Amino acid sequence: MLQIATYLTSRDVPCFRFRAPDRALLESLLPDARVTCCETEAAFREALRTADVALTWSFEQEWFADAPRLRWIATPAAGRDYFRINPPQHVRLTYGEFHGPLMGETVVAMILSMTRGILDAAWTAGADPWPKALLAQRMRPLRGSHVAILGFGHIGEWAGRLLKPFGVRITGIRRRHVALPDWFGPEDRLITPDELDAILPDTDHLVLVLPSGTATDRILDARRIGLLPAHATVSNVGRGNAIDEDALAAALAGGHIAAACLDVFQREPLPEDSPLRTAPNLLVMPHASAFGDTYMPRFVEELAARCERIMGAD
Repeated sequence: MLQIATYLTSRDVPCFRFRAPDRALLESLLPDARVTCCETEAAFREALRTADVALTWSFEQEWFADAPRLRWIATPAAGRDYFRINPPQHVRLTYGEFHGPLMGETVVAMILSMTRGILDAAWTAGADPWPKALLAQRMRPLRGSHVAILGFGHIGEWAGRLLKPFGVRITGIRRRHVALPDWFGPEDRLITPDELDAILPDTDHLVLVLPSGTATDRILDARRIGLLPAHATVSNVGRGNAIDEDALAAALAGGHIAAACLDVFQREPLPEDSPLRTAPNLLVMPHASAFGDTYMPRFVEELAARCERIMGAD
């Protein structure tokens, strides 16, 4: 029998908790598995002694010594920077790849809220409860605009897929060439980061869905922000290191870009003294773009689909 130990708890985010319905779903999808749910680190470390699979938000290098049967660590997290461990050769480490539909919806909401006056109305409600003149100046259609998605992996492609029915033109930016998505039209294209500067002046909405790392550090710096048109918006649901936050705050304050929605930051929670705290036309989200009550069920379904491929190798 496959022994699965779970340590998926969260004090603040209910959808990040592995609960009884999730256990029932996993056991129905994997009838030969026995699932042990742990609420504390001590209980999890004890369960690791007999576990073949560990589902967890955290893992320490020294725990491998007391987990002789362990062959697979799976986390719902998407970011490859989540763990600081070097697993033994026989242990697989996998990350969630189910976030695309949830985070794609967030990106659509961000862009629509900035273009269709929702955020402008909310931002000015205290000073002007009827901001008709302001909205008349700033609202514009999403249809016909150009959306550039910097980081066109699984999540970035979902964002583009969900935006496409609004009649936008999509440019996906990724390091490696891949086959074009089947939903691309003749006006859509894939480019590499080397071509980023060339398309920024024609970009209405720039979406960042990048991983952390030295290659992405401040890839959107002051110079590149300056290449965007004044009506452009910026949305970031990847990692906060990708944006020069001081430069973005200055651009917003100076009216050099129209608005921004940020879900991730260089430091989280966003420090009180960050210039972004006082930047105009900025929505700050608390790293929440994947939240939703389907989060854990989708992780469980993905895990079960992967299980035969990973655990059936012997």
